[in-house]
Order: sequence, then structure tokens, then C-alpha cells
Amino acid sequence: MNYSRIFLAAFAALIVFFAWGFLTEGWLIRKDFARSAALYRTSDLQMKYMPYGMASVLLALVAVAVLYSGWCGSTTGVIKGLKFGILMGVIAACIHAISNLVTMNMDLKLGLEIAASTFLGWVLVGITVGAVYKPPS
Repeated sequence: MNYSRIFLAAFAALIVFFAWGFLTEGWLIRKDFARSAALYRTSDLQMKYMPYGMASVLLALVAVAVLYSGWCGSTTGVIKGLKFGILMGVIAACIHAISNLVTMNMDLKLGLEIAASTFLGWVLVGITVGAVYKPPS
């Protein structure tokens, strides 16, 4: 396991994760959150808790990079990362987004948009980790 590359891959994935989240949930589908506004904190309170969210996502992405390093074996790259990202995307979309749609009083359109955004975000994370992580030679 290449620890410096794991942390580099996790940090690069963190940037991609939050950029994708801002693009989709912060910009493209932001208006759709209004119908389910009672489910979410106000913007001010979200910013108050943001450092905890960023730290927890970074920790999760380190775990993802460790999983990838064991999964990829001696071959890595964008295509291997894409395959890994698809698996992670299915897991995250089904466990997080779809289960929230079922248990929360959320608008159906928003729930499906979040599921799609979650899936694609994790695909991008997988591609990023695959592009950055290099196994020890």
C-alpha cells in the first residue's frame, strides 16, 4: 500500500466530491430542495457544521482510497477507477439517497435527483482515485 498516494488520492477526491456537490446540489438542483425545505438546516447552520462534514468526508475518502488500493491490485488507472466508482456509486445511491427518499418526507423528484447526483459523484471519485493512486512498485 502506497500511503502517500492514498492520502493524495483522498485529497484529490475530496476536491472532486465537493466540486460535484456544489455543481449539482448547490446550483443545478438547488431550487428542488425548496419543496422539502423543512428537512434541512438553514444555510447559516449548514455553514456552521461544514467543518465536521468536510472532516468526515475526508476520513471516508481515505477509507475509500484504502479499499481501492486493495481492490486494484498491481494495475490501476482511470478505467479501473471508473469500475470502482460505479460500484461505490451504486452502494452510496442505494444506501443513502434512496433510503432517505423512503424514510424522509422528501419530494420524489428531489430524491431521484439526489440519487443520480450521488451515483455520478461517486463515479467521479472513483475515477479520481484511480487516476491518482499508484501502487508501490
